[in-house]
Amino acid sequence: MDSLRDYIGWMGDYGFDAVPFGDVDALVLCAIVYFDLSPLFAPPCPGETALREGLPLIERGACAFTAFAPHDLDYAAFLREAAASKRFGELALSDYVDVSRVDPPLQFAAVSFRSGDFTFLAFRGTDMTLAGWREDFMISFTATEAQETALQYAARHVAESKRCRLGGHSKGGNLALYAACGLDDESWARVERVYLLDSPGLCPELADSARMARAAARTLAVTPVFSVVGRLFEPAAAQERVIRSSGFSLLQHSLGSWGVDHGRLALAASHDPASLWIDEVLRQWIDGIPQERRAVFVNDLFDALAASGAVTLADILRAGPAGLRAIFTGLLKTSRAAKLTAAELPMRALLGESYDRLAARIFPKDSA
Repeated sequence: MDSLRDYIGWMGDYGFDAVPFGDVDALVLCAIVYFDLSPLFAPPCPGETALREGLPLIERGACAFTAFAPHDLDYAAFLREAAASKRFGELALSDYVDVSRVDPPLQFAAVSFRSGDFTFLAFRGTDMTLAGWREDFMISFTATEAQETALQYAARHVAESKRCRLGGHSKGGNLALYAACGLDDESWARVERVYLLDSPGLCPELADSARMARAAARTLAVTPVFSVVGRLFEPAAAQERVIRSSGFSLLQHSLGSWGVDHGRLALAASHDPASLWIDEVLRQWIDGIPQERRAVFVNDLFDALAASGAVTLADILRAGPAGLRAIFTGLLKTSRAAKLTAAELPMRALLGESYDRLAARIFPKDSA
């Protein structure tokens, strides 16, 4: 099984006029948006620049990888080789946006890739900030500012394009889907495909079923053999592909681990049974928790994380056992609803359908 770097090596000499845009190209572009591309747009950049123009900066390591990076791919070499290639190096990049804010939480990044009359809008997934992870949890009970920002971003670019595709990995795919559902009919007519790369769908209480059906007809969902994130809220997609990965268990979520077979997605027959079981447990848990309790749990959880002084996941890891104890102590001081919500996931896993009946006896409503 080959990697995304191998794909760049094979296809790098062919422009999109010679070999049309394919599904693996979407993976490459959705991986590129995980890099901090701001150095490429520093003055006197005119606002649009070819990826190849940034090669000297990329070679000096100026564009850092912003997400968790398992040892599944040499990401620095991946970006360097993409920029040096004809296929990706000649792409025109524009409107790079990268915003992260703690209160209210917002983590949003996107960039537009253009080749002739074709545009690909790539939305970044979750980075290492707690603000980004908080928004990931928030999609279970509300529309987020990142989703609304993605819609505004997409509407602006699609209106200026003749042909357009949208995509993203993890949360980035969720943003692409939200944007696709929100586009007006005139703009939607220009969208050829939406790529959800191991991405959660939209909260059913908040989704417009008609718009979801419209988007599903042009959506491709790609998930690894062991997929959990990409099966939350069952993303609607007319086409679904299961891809092989070099990663183990949950690490298969990393784009860098995904495989290529003769220039195409390295397909697998089905998902891992263990991931299907986890998905079912999570679905039962989410379905059994009212929206207002999801909100309480998420707010209390991330307030406890913030109280520890952590801004990124790396901060939590650096704090070690003492930092984790402080976080757990903070959680114990949260509301009863938040503690019950946190407890329900393992209990539902053990008890299944019996959980609701037993919980009603153990935690009667009038004892709140």
